[in-house]
Amino acid sequence: MLVNILLVVGAAVFLYAAVTLVRYNTRRKSDPPIYPSYIPFIGHVVSFGADTLGFLTRRKKELGGVYTVNMFGNRVTIVADPRLHSQFFTPRNDILSPREVYAFMTPIFGEGVAYSASYPRMREQINFLSEELTLAKFQNFTPAIQTEVRRFCTKHWVGDSGDVNIMSDCGTLTINTACQCLFGEDLRQRLDAKRFADLLIDMEQAIIPPALFLPFLLKLPFPAMTKCKKARQELDETLQRIVKERAAEPESDQRTSDLLSSLVGAVYRDGTRMSAHEVCGMIVAAMFAGQHTSTITATWTLLHLSQPQNAKYLQQVLAEIAEFGQNITYDNVMNDMPLLDRCVRESIRRDPPLIMLMRKVLMDLRVGDYVVPAGDIIAVSPLLSHHDETAFPDPRTWSPERDLRKVDGAFIGFGGGVHKCIGEKFGILQVKTIVATILSEFELKPLHPTIPEPNYHAAVVGPIGSQCTMRYIRRKPQSGTKASS
Repeated sequence: MLVNILLVVGAAVFLYAAVTLVRYNTRRKSDPPIYPSYIPFIGHVVSFGADTLGFLTRRKKELGGVYTVNMFGNRVTIVADPRLHSQFFTPRNDILSPREVYAFMTPIFGEGVAYSASYPRMREQINFLSEELTLAKFQNFTPAIQTEVRRFCTKHWVGDSGDVNIMSDCGTLTINTACQCLFGEDLRQRLDAKRFADLLIDMEQAIIPPALFLPFLLKLPFPAMTKCKKARQELDETLQRIVKERAAEPESDQRTSDLLSSLVGAVYRDGTRMSAHEVCGMIVAAMFAGQHTSTITATWTLLHLSQPQNAKYLQQVLAEIAEFGQNITYDNVMNDMPLLDRCVRESIRRDPPLIMLMRKVLMDLRVGDYVVPAGDIIAVSPLLSHHDETAFPDPRTWSPERDLRKVDGAFIGFGGGVHKCIGEKFGILQVKTIVATILSEFELKPLHPTIPEPNYHAAVVGPIGSQCTMRYIRRKPQSGTKASS
């Protein structure tokens, strides 16, 4: 009996695999070209993971600017030609929907938050965030960020020199500065940065690549998901205590200057307030979205500027920073340091933290000469686009002399369209201020013999952590710099 059951199950699995492969390899005349796949269930995942940039680049050379690959049995159509990016970014959510492909974030953000909410509700939630990320709010952020960097270095970068893991320390700085700027001193004091970072890591480890294409895996009790739920619960309990305390303050005493107070007081169009669960979810979403990308960008920028071959750029950046003395302002950072700005954006260009941006195709969509059928997943790749040799000659060379405004849509490090990153300006301000403050007070020497390799196996791609050790050497105060008023 058992043998017969196993034979039936085996036959059913074989039949399903065969049907799936036939469906994938069947192409209508109007469909984009398909890269053939003969491995059931897995498709091209192994080749993609083994050499991500090489895989995407080779398919583009073979098949052109729009092509389809097999990821865990899903047809994934890559828009590889930067000139066609607008056809990915501009369609409405009822044509290209991000919700289905980002369902794997639900255990982290919570039910009813961001992509697990209805689109109208999600738009309102995002608006609550974006209303606080304004120039008027940013004016006070630069001194707050500088204070946090100096506080951290005083405590952890002890003496005239020492060795640190720059990515780990940038991670702590990113959390500290974001909490201080966006959420207030009470949240900053209660959320120990290292513990917060550890909890984010525990949650991130639940984002396994197969779950992106097979969301049902998130409902299985594997160890990473168990750790994710425990981490989310711990964060939720801490945040909800602070949220409830804020909400209970007399209206005359409530703080109105930070994002946390705005979320606590936010009212939807239907007259209901955000629940404590939703407020916590939006805080986690804001921190999760920004923490990794800012950490990675600051790390890459410091690593590149510290390489011997980039000494001329470092000296020019130091000259920009020194022009304004020890205490810099928002205008100094955002308007008066153009080379540092190019260094930061070139770091994102060379090694974008998010290597794939995806949508579910709900209605047939014409892209270039082809029609991408409903049911496919459609994607653009910042990694592939940022290595387009027409837009970026010698793309693996880090060169802040590039003008990323003149590349006809090829630079998509912050996405585009209605879902473009709302935290771009804050992230750039945060990274530039962290980098400027560290470089003005410390010389950094990389201890790894070459620039680190990107870790393409991580959900958010940064340098391999073990290759990010650096030696700091405290700079001696120099006379003749312009004092800050």
